[in-house]
Amino acid sequence: MTIDKSIDCLALAKSVVRQTRDDVLISKTQMTSIAGRCGRNRTTVSRSLDADDMTLSMWFASVSESGIDPLDLIDKKIREQSALADKENARR
Repeated sequence: MTIDKSIDCLALAKSVVRQTRDDVLISKTQMTSIAGRCGRNRTTVSRSLDADDMTLSMWFASVSESGIDPLDLIDKKIREQSALADKENARR
Protein backbone atom coordinates (compact mmCIF):
# COMPACT_ATOMS: atom_id res chain seq x y z
CA MET A 1 0.00 0.00 0.00
CA THR A 2 1.18 3.49 -0.76
CA ILE A 3 0.04 6.86 0.50
CA ASP A 4 -1.55 8.82 -2.31
CA LYS A 5 -0.13 12.30 -2.80
CA SER A 6 -3.59 13.80 -2.30
CA ILE A 7 -3.66 12.60 1.32
CA ASP A 8 -2.88 15.24 3.93
CA CYS A 9 -0.01 13.68 5.89
CA LEU A 10 -0.60 15.90 8.92
CA ALA A 11 -4.23 14.82 9.08
CA LEU A 12 -3.16 11.19 8.67
CA ALA A 13 -0.65 11.44 11.52
CA LYS A 14 -3.20 13.17 13.74
CA SER A 15 -5.77 10.47 12.99
CA VAL A 16 -3.30 7.68 13.81
CA VAL A 17 -2.25 9.34 17.08
CA ARG A 18 -5.86 9.98 18.11
CA GLN A 19 -6.83 6.36 17.45
CA THR A 20 -3.75 5.18 19.34
CA ARG A 21 -4.71 7.37 22.29
CA ASP A 22 -8.25 6.02 22.26
CA ASP A 23 -6.98 2.43 22.13
CA VAL A 24 -4.48 3.04 24.95
CA LEU A 25 -7.25 4.45 27.14
CA ILE A 26 -9.72 1.69 26.28
CA SER A 27 -7.15 -1.00 27.04
CA LYS A 28 -6.22 0.79 30.29
CA THR A 29 -2.54 0.60 29.39
CA GLN A 30 -0.32 2.18 32.04
CA MET A 31 1.61 5.25 30.91
CA THR A 32 4.57 4.01 32.92
CA SER A 33 4.77 0.83 30.84
CA ILE A 34 4.77 2.85 27.61
CA ALA A 35 7.33 5.26 29.09
CA GLY A 36 9.61 2.40 30.05
CA ARG A 37 9.54 1.02 26.52
CA CYS A 38 10.43 4.31 24.84
CA GLY A 39 12.77 5.89 27.40
CA ARG A 40 10.49 8.76 28.38
CA ASN A 41 8.57 9.58 31.53
CA ARG A 42 4.85 8.99 31.91
CA THR A 43 4.00 12.70 31.78
CA THR A 44 5.69 13.02 28.40
CA VAL A 45 3.81 9.95 27.14
CA SER A 46 0.50 11.33 28.38
CA ARG A 47 1.12 14.72 26.75
CA SER A 48 2.17 13.11 23.49
CA LEU A 49 -0.98 11.01 23.37
CA ASP A 50 -3.00 14.21 23.80
CA ALA A 51 -1.07 15.97 21.01
CA ASP A 52 -1.43 15.71 17.25
CA ASP A 53 1.89 13.96 16.69
CA MET A 54 4.40 11.79 18.56
CA THR A 55 7.77 10.19 18.04
CA LEU A 56 7.82 6.90 16.22
CA SER A 57 9.47 5.14 19.17
CA MET A 58 6.69 6.32 21.48
CA TRP A 59 4.05 5.24 18.97
CA PHE A 60 5.64 1.77 18.70
CA ALA A 61 5.73 1.50 22.49
CA SER A 62 2.10 2.62 22.74
CA VAL A 63 0.75 0.12 20.23
CA SER A 64 2.93 -2.67 21.58
CA GLU A 65 1.91 -2.16 25.21
CA SER A 66 -1.76 -1.79 24.25
CA GLY A 67 -1.88 -4.87 22.04
CA ILE A 68 -2.85 -2.82 18.98
CA ASP A 69 -2.07 -4.22 15.53
CA PRO A 70 0.02 -1.34 14.11
CA LEU A 71 -0.35 -2.39 10.48
CA ASP A 72 -4.11 -2.69 10.76
CA LEU A 73 -4.35 0.73 12.42
CA ILE A 74 -2.24 2.44 9.75
CA ASP A 75 -4.04 0.65 6.92
CA LYS A 76 -7.44 1.69 8.29
CA LYS A 77 -6.40 5.33 8.72
CA ILE A 78 -4.82 5.53 5.24
CA ARG A 79 -8.03 4.19 3.74
CA GLU A 80 -10.11 6.71 5.71
CA GLN A 81 -7.89 9.62 4.66
CA SER A 82 -7.90 8.39 1.06
CA ALA A 83 -11.70 8.35 1.05
CA LEU A 84 -11.75 11.89 2.43
CA ALA A 85 -9.28 13.03 -0.23
CA ASP A 86 -11.38 11.38 -2.95
CA LYS A 87 -14.50 13.20 -1.72
CA GLU A 88 -12.62 16.49 -1.68
CA ASN A 89 -11.30 15.92 -5.20
CA ALA A 90 -14.80 15.00 -6.45
CA ARG A 91 -16.14 18.34 -5.18
CA ARG A 92 -13.61 20.26 -7.23
